[in-house]
This record gives sequence, structure tokens and C-alpha cells, in this order.
Amino acid sequence: MAKFSSITFKVSGVTNGTTSQNSTISYHTTTVSSGIYDVNITFATNSGTQSGIARVDSNNESVISVTFSSYTFYGAQAKSFFDSFMGLFGLEYSYGAYLGVLTSSNYFHSTGTASMTYGSATFAVTTWVANSLPLSVNECGYTATITAFTLEVGTPTGTSLTFITYLHFASSAPQNADFTFQLVSMTAA
Repeated sequence: MAKFSSITFKVSGVTNGTTSQNSTISYHTTTVSSGIYDVNITFATNSGTQSGIARVDSNNESVISVTFSSYTFYGAQAKSFFDSFMGLFGLEYSYGAYLGVLTSSNYFHSTGTASMTYGSATFAVTTWVANSLPLSVNECGYTATITAFTLEVGTPTGTSLTFITYLHFASSAPQNADFTFQLVSMTAA
């Protein structure tokens, strides 16, 4: 978080034709004092909007407190609330761990790199698509039949962090799923 003062992601999709998700999560940081900053978090879903403020120690990135619905939580409760608010950002880490598979020439190929702008951040983004569809991927004991796939990844200027800026993924096995994960904006700290 220390690299960016704000980030907004959107995710939407359907699983098994019944579970629909349409969410936006954003955070914006403000410095409170030396070594301490607040993370203002907004999480909007189909059923409403929730927001909270997390106070974070920038020395070790630990959560000091979270204020939500007029209540302030500390310790493990604060960490739990913070983790639930930041869940959508977890997708970035979850899928980021699979970048080796998601960009493997066995299954996918790059269609090129272009400069893209997300809020005030502009950086080079590489697009990856499936070699052919439908595509059967068997990695680490998991088999999926992919029916649509587009992945865009890039490294924001001044960082060494590889971000997934766009992911559209649809599958017919092991379950029917179709979702899109998209970086909307980011601002460097």
C-alpha cells in the first residue's frame, strides 16, 4: 500500500449462472503523523456500500484500528475487518501468484504491449490471450476448461510490482463461471 495513495478495482461476474457479483473497492490513504496513516476504504456491492477507516503503522504495515459503522475495533478484530474490506485487492495477489501459468506459452500468447492510463498512472501493459478456445489447462492438479480469456499486466512506473490491470475469464469446467476483474485507477504515493 505504501507505493500508492489510492487504488480502485472493479469485479463483476456470474458463477454457475446464479451467483452474480458486481463490486467496486477503493482505498485512499492520508498521513496522520510520522509513521502512521489512515486508509479510507469503500466497498460497494449489489446490496449497498460500506466504508471504513483503518489506521496503519507504516513501519511494519500492521493494522492499529478500524472504524466501521461508528464502532472502532483493535487488535485481531481490526485486522479481520481490514482483511474483509481489502478482499478484492486479494484477487490481485491470488491471481498474481498464477502469472507464470497465465502467461505460459503452452496455453497463452502475448498480442502486444501498449501504454495505458489508470487515473493518474500511465504505464506499459502487455495483453495475453489463449492460444485457442476452448482451452483445457491442467496445472498443479487442477483442470479447467477455459472458454474466454484476456489478461493485461503491467508494472507501474517507479515500482517493481506487476499488477493485473484486466482479467476476463470464463470457464465451463469445473464450474460455469464468467468474471471480469479490472483496475480502474491508481495514484502513486
